[in-house]
Amino acid sequence: MSRRAVLLILPWLVIVATLSPFIIGIQNHFVYSDSPFLTTAYQSVKVNDIMKEYFNLTQRSEIFVIVNGSYNTSLEQVESKAKILEDAVVINPYNIISQENKTYFSTINPIVENYTKELLPLHNIYVNAVKTREILLQNLSWFEYQLNVTYGFPLGKEVRNTTYLQEFLKNYEEHNLTYAGIAGYKTFKDPFVLFFSFSNYTNSSLIKDFLNTFSNYSLLIKKVSGISLPEEAIENPRSYVLMKVEQIVKPPPITISNFHRGDSWLFIVTVPRNESLTKVQQFIQSVKGLVTGHFPIYAQSAYYTGKDIEVIDVVTVALVGFLLAILLRSLLPILLLISSAVTGLVIGYSVLYSLTLFGYSIYYISGLVIPPIVFGITIDYSILLMYRYFEELRKGTKNPLTVALKTAGRGATFSGLSITLAFSTFILSTSPLLRNIGEALVVASLSSLIPAILFTFSMLKILPIKWLGFPRKEVPNPIDARQKYLEKSAKFAIKWKYLILALMVILAIGSFFVIKDHPTNVAFTEIVPSTSETVEGEKFLSSMFNYSTDYILFKGNPNSTYANIALVSQEVIRSGGLAYGPASLGTFIIPKPSYVTDLYYSHNYSYVEALIPYPVFSGKAINFTQYLINQGFMVGGSNANRIDIVNNTVGIYFSFVLPLTIIAIAAYLFLVLRSIVIPLRLVFTLAISSLIGVGVMDIVFGSVYWLSPLIVFAILFSLGIDYDLFIVLRIREERKTNEDDRIVAGVKNTGLVVTAAGLILSGAFFSLVTADMRFLQEIGFSVGFSVLFDTFIVRPILVPAIMSILRKYNWWPGERNTA
Repeated sequence: MSRRAVLLILPWLVIVATLSPFIIGIQNHFVYSDSPFLTTAYQSVKVNDIMKEYFNLTQRSEIFVIVNGSYNTSLEQVESKAKILEDAVVINPYNIISQENKTYFSTINPIVENYTKELLPLHNIYVNAVKTREILLQNLSWFEYQLNVTYGFPLGKEVRNTTYLQEFLKNYEEHNLTYAGIAGYKTFKDPFVLFFSFSNYTNSSLIKDFLNTFSNYSLLIKKVSGISLPEEAIENPRSYVLMKVEQIVKPPPITISNFHRGDSWLFIVTVPRNESLTKVQQFIQSVKGLVTGHFPIYAQSAYYTGKDIEVIDVVTVALVGFLLAILLRSLLPILLLISSAVTGLVIGYSVLYSLTLFGYSIYYISGLVIPPIVFGITIDYSILLMYRYFEELRKGTKNPLTVALKTAGRGATFSGLSITLAFSTFILSTSPLLRNIGEALVVASLSSLIPAILFTFSMLKILPIKWLGFPRKEVPNPIDARQKYLEKSAKFAIKWKYLILALMVILAIGSFFVIKDHPTNVAFTEIVPSTSETVEGEKFLSSMFNYSTDYILFKGNPNSTYANIALVSQEVIRSGGLAYGPASLGTFIIPKPSYVTDLYYSHNYSYVEALIPYPVFSGKAINFTQYLINQGFMVGGSNANRIDIVNNTVGIYFSFVLPLTIIAIAAYLFLVLRSIVIPLRLVFTLAISSLIGVGVMDIVFGSVYWLSPLIVFAILFSLGIDYDLFIVLRIREERKTNEDDRIVAGVKNTGLVVTAAGLILSGAFFSLVTADMRFLQEIGFSVGFSVLFDTFIVRPILVPAIMSILRKYNWWPGERNTA
């Protein structure tokens, strides 16, 4: 190997050797939760901050652990394994029930005390009556004397003169000489005199039997006070009041059955929101049972992502290699192209890793789509340069590699910069998640462009031409029989241009309505395999402790906001949940402000803690929380965080980022091509490809993950520029005078490169279909299908049809190049 060759290849060897260690285990640096992308611009974050500052409610993530075995054995295992986690707190079923009951009783206790206090005077009468009866049974003559005074004296019967007689007379006169029994009760403080009358007060046997058998103290209280109460109310007022309050204000419907099924026990482990997903996964693997919850879902996603990356990378290389073998049928060019792609991937991941040292977080979706993007773009640009080199070789052009670099390299640079520009519009958005994804995509596009041009050029510079054809004698022919298909397609498109345009518009409109009728979802089953432990655990959990928590905040004086507080509490209860707040306790609605109001009020804010009967992130939980938000309420909690980041990200992308991408692409292409029409036509064809791609995805998968359409649009509106630009630049080079002939020639001569590039890019994305996670399958299938549709339908048929319709106006306001 010559010194010149060494100088050309050595820098690349150094780059790959130096950077490769940084990308090993790159998935360990991926971020899976939404937390790093939540800001105070989100209402749910503001609510969570207020709950923490004013109500001392620091939210922790819950890990649900379901273990088979005896209670003590299961608890011992969970407590032992929880030591893997930082600052973990194990909450057993009895802790939860006790805490719920403690909160419940502390809330209703003032009610119980208030009503108990009202019953105490009657209870004291009862206690005294019991004692009095015992005294009277031991001294019947004393009771007979009371009766004689009470009923005999008014009748004129002789009764010995005592101080009691004088007091009775006074009481009797106060009651207008009519209520002898009342006067007797007041005189002797003996309620039993009320059970006799003027007709039976002298019946000694009756008196004795009455005292011996008397038990109706409820009637006694009614005679004394006029109040009807059951026996239990006067015997044990607090127990009676508590029972009555519990009948109205139901205790929390959380019992041991919520945590115990057959031989299974449920325990809850709480951890800080910054807990390491690696440790959570270690905890999952160490526990002999099922583990689920918010954190375990993300931990399992991280675990399966690591496995998927390994599979995806192998499948990508194998599939791309297979396609290259069919297209090129030469060994060395295939190895060169794959080496170029691997170099681009090493550079891309290394740059992302270096950014993490400065606080950047690699969102896992970005990390997962980077390999197919880098492989696709790098090989596309490399194959463009290589094919052009082979074409110039066969023409006998002087300095063929230089000419190829000047033409194909210029096209790749223009295209690469347009992709980078399109991705960079993400960075200008106000969404932290979109900015994060945009930064990763920009890195991917630039990392692809560098090796595609410089590495490929360096390798072609040093490799002997005869090696490039091995095992054949000649280098691959960029012009072969396969171009006849492209020529026929372009001519067919020009002939039936108006019909083709109409059919494509109809397809796009139909796809739009398909997309409109297929709502997206945030189901966690999209980001973990259906066979994962967290999914199995969630199914089991749904039959046990099936709650997630929303915090609903109200600003202002609770008296003025009470109607709204009561309204939202009723909605929660009506849904089958529990609402604890100023206007409700569990399932009981408090009709007007009370002492309970102050328990949920601080610093001009009131809150309702809503336990909704659906697991966190489930479809029903998200729908109910979204309903509350739509009603204008301030809602916090994990469900609300998820809704905010989804709505914010999707809303900003389609209302700001996508329009800005279109404007940026159009403006850039205008500067490059000096044409307004071609950029507008390009946007139109990209929109058709994207709509059809997402529409087909919806038809195949049904409801798709919320990020899937966004990622598909983002990739297609950026990567789709490539093939169009390749064709347009080649059409501009054609020297034919007839516009249709120029179009056919451009499609024919560049179409094979576009076909090859499209097959490679689609193959790279189709490799995602092999992943275990459904959302990756959605993205891989949709992008792969859209690229194939773009390659075999849009570029060789729709683009020529539209350009033939526009003819000379394609290049307006400039002029076509005929040189």
